[in-house]
Amino acid sequence: MAPTICCKCNGEIDDQAICSSGKTYHPEHFTCTVCKEPIGASRFRLVKNELICSECFLNKHAPRCYSCGHLILGRAIAAVGRKWHEECFRCVGCCQNLVTSTFFEVNGYLFCKCDFREAFSSRCAGCGETIDKNALVALNTKWHPRCFECFNCGSRITTDKFDIENGNPICLRCSAVGE
Repeated sequence: MAPTICCKCNGEIDDQAICSSGKTYHPEHFTCTVCKEPIGASRFRLVKNELICSECFLNKHAPRCYSCGHLILGRAIAAVGRKWHEECFRCVGCCQNLVTSTFFEVNGYLFCKCDFREAFSSRCAGCGETIDKNALVALNTKWHPRCFECFNCGSRITTDKFDIENGNPICLRCSAVGE
């Protein structure tokens, strides 16, 4: 029978041997690749076919939450190329948990639909509210169609024909009165 050979030192193993992942080791050579300490009976992981003790795995390889920076030891959310604890996967505006919600990511920050609209949607030059759908563009700004009205009389301007007075839209009737 052929002698058992240690995969670390290539020496013959006489007494005790540790076998793991198809390799055989002297007990003193069954060590963590990172800290070089003997693994013995403690837990370990194989990372790229290298033995890593549990402590070094947690310190060097375990995923960390993008939000809080702590180790993720349980369930995690993986989204937009990052990982979060379920409880850390929240909107930066209102802190709503986003696990089951529609969310938007901007520069690593998560937003619920409402806070995203509030922060990034165009605003109407007339009322100041966000514009979700149809916008009318006039005077280098956006307007709700219902808000584009004459600055003098308040009537809605529904055509592309209007005048400008002191930077404000005025209907053709008011423009004709001023002449």
